[in-house]
Order: sequence, then structure tokens, then C-alpha cells
Amino acid sequence: MATAAIGIALMVLTGCGSDSEGSDGGGGEVTSPTTSTPTPPITTEAPSVDPEADGAAALRGDWEIPSEDYVLHLIEDGTFVQDYQGIEDFRTGKWSVDGTKISLVGDDGDTDEGTISGDTLVFQLGTATRVK
Repeated sequence: MATAAIGIALMVLTGCGSDSEGSDGGGGEVTSPTTSTPTPPITTEAPSVDPEADGAAALRGDWEIPSEDYVLHLIEDGTFVQDYQGIEDFRTGKWSVDGTKISLVGDDGDTDEGTISGDTLVFQLGTATRVK
């Protein structure tokens, strides 16, 4: 009989410890169940620049927007590196040219588009000129 009473008492106490209302028994942190929404994958595929494409070869090199402390390095293999406000290799990715448009598709999934206008590249950030 004593064994049965101890068994019942243990079951009652065990049931108290698994309160689904969020009670922590007074000593720990209250946690609640969380649900997670899957994050869509970042697509980093970018069109590769054809080094022989019209205008692409002429754009290779370094471009700057001094007022923003920004330098863009367009590399002949179709990749780019951005230095921004003293941080070298701030952002990398691939670049492409389509007519008078230049696209910078970063490894972060963001795309910056600009316009080739004479000897300048016009982006939302500002107008880049070739580093001399």
C-alpha cells in the first residue's frame, strides 16, 4: 500500500513538472514554443561578363565615387570587389554589361544596376569615374 501511494505521488509530481501553460516551476526561464518560417535560398547566380563583349573590356579596372569613399574594382573574369568607407573587400560578386546598363550582382544576393554614360558609371549611390 505504501508503494502504491509513493507511485501515485510521483506521477502527480511528474505531471506538475510538465505544465503546458508555460510555468517553469519558479526557478528557470519561461520558454515558449517557436515556429520558424523557412528562409528562401539566396540566389547568387549572375550572368558572367564576356570579356570580349562590346563595352565590357573598356570598363575593366577601378572606379571611384570619392564623396562616398567608394571604389569599384571590375575584374576581367567577370567578378567585382567593392571597397566602401575604408572597408576593403566590403562586397564581392559578378558584373555584366547589357548595352548601356551595368549590373553588379553581389554574393549577398543584392543587385545594383547602373548606367554607362560616357566615361562614367552612374549608380544610385553616385557617379563613379575611373581611378587615375
